Amino acid sequence: MADKGRGLSERLDARRRRAMVRELQAWLLEERGEDVGELAAGFLLDFVLDLAGPDLYNAALADAAKAFREHADIVEADIASLTQDAFTPRETED
Repeated sequence: MADKGRGLSERLDARRRRAMVRELQAWLLEERGEDVGELAAGFLLDFVLDLAGPDLYNAALADAAKAFREHADIVEADIASLTQDAFTPRETED
């Protein structure tokens, strides 16, 4: 079960988070001409992740549930194809 007490930004691997912060800094400089420091970019990344994170997480869960249902349907069909006719006794005259 997910740790609901922690935001998405706190669950990121430290190396990946640093890379995201650098990408955000580069994007802000290239697209907006804003030269922001690592701390400010980190705060912005945390804000955006905490803002959008729950919706992205829920969408990922919905995708996983859909994929599971599709695979379960395939397994159910495979199992159904393996069923055999049950024993039926012959009618006897008493």
